[in-house]
Amino acid sequence: DAIDRVYWYRKGGHWYWTSHRYKYERYTGRTGTTAPTTPHRPSTDPGPGTPRRHGTEAAISYAMRHLGDPYVWGGNGPHGWDCSGLVMAAYRQAGIALPRVADAQYRATQPISRGQLRRGDLVFWSSDGSASGVHHVAIYLGGGQYLEAPRPGKNVRVSSFSWYDPNLYGRVR
Repeated sequence: DAIDRVYWYRKGGHWYWTSHRYKYERYTGRTGTTAPTTPHRPSTDPGPGTPRRHGTEAAISYAMRHLGDPYVWGGNGPHGWDCSGLVMAAYRQAGIALPRVADAQYRATQPISRGQLRRGDLVFWSSDGSASGVHHVAIYLGGGQYLEAPRPGKNVRVSSFSWYDPNLYGRVR
């Protein structure tokens, strides 16, 4: 079965996730939403002499404009996102239709190895290394960095492989 939402919670100093909202609410006493904030958005202007962005660069540019937006379960924007909602919206700006949930997004890409990663590819985290275990997705920026809508309580950000390593990789077709 596809997981369409992942609920993160902290228990005993460790982070856990579940695809079951009732478990999240039972463990935390909270509902599956986060409050929006008004974040600072850095400029994504590429500067003079830079050609217009197309394809994956358009997707990256769109996602970068949402740095600092809050994570919201099932968030499709424009002011709150979950991981797959941000990826879907970003690639829609590039004229590329992707499914809504992370595991379906992985299935819609061409699987590649980590060594084949290019800017604009998608990186995925799977609980068991398989497509059916995919629970998180982000946009690869190059240099070991990716843009993600990480989890409740965190905002859209740029992270690095040294922080949280993906285990599946895909090229948007």
